[in-house]
Amino acid sequence: MLPMKTPAYCLIVAGAFLVPPHAAAQVPPKLSSPATSEMVEIDGAKNPEMIPQWAAWEFAFRVFAGGSKVLPSPLREAVSKEESAVIVGEAVENQKREAACKERLLALRPLLQTADNAEINRRHAEIQIDCRWQTLHARDRLLERLKPEGRTALIEFVESTKAGTRVTIAKHELAHYQQPQ
Repeated sequence: MLPMKTPAYCLIVAGAFLVPPHAAAQVPPKLSSPATSEMVEIDGAKNPEMIPQWAAWEFAFRVFAGGSKVLPSPLREAVSKEESAVIVGEAVENQKREAACKERLLALRPLLQTADNAEINRRHAEIQIDCRWQTLHARDRLLERLKPEGRTALIEFVESTKAGTRVTIAKHELAHYQQPQ
């Protein structure tokens, strides 16, 4: 696998701190609230099935679209140069979609002055789910374009990233975090 720089941040998703697999040794920041008893930690090394597909694929796309745009060795060996270009291309496009999703979420800021919390939370959740579906549709398009060996290697890589993923999330946010799949 390619060496990766450890980011100095954690992505906050639906109230969860999502620590990328290569940064699993880092501890997410302590939350001042809610109380620790109201939080749950998902350790992908122990329970990879608890890491949703959208989160695993979103991370993989970030890896593929990263600086060198070179696939990890086991995956690179299983795909043709053309398939490699397709994977990186879809990953770059996913980064653009992810940026557009962040902009959509930021566009909700003015509502903080006018709308009630329930309305803002509803809209925020809708945007998140839509963006997650975009990632899953990108996954499906990509898998359709690969030969069986490449498809298998790609799925194995994505599933392997779950082992290094740790998420700390409020219990009441867990169901939302795991949606849509």
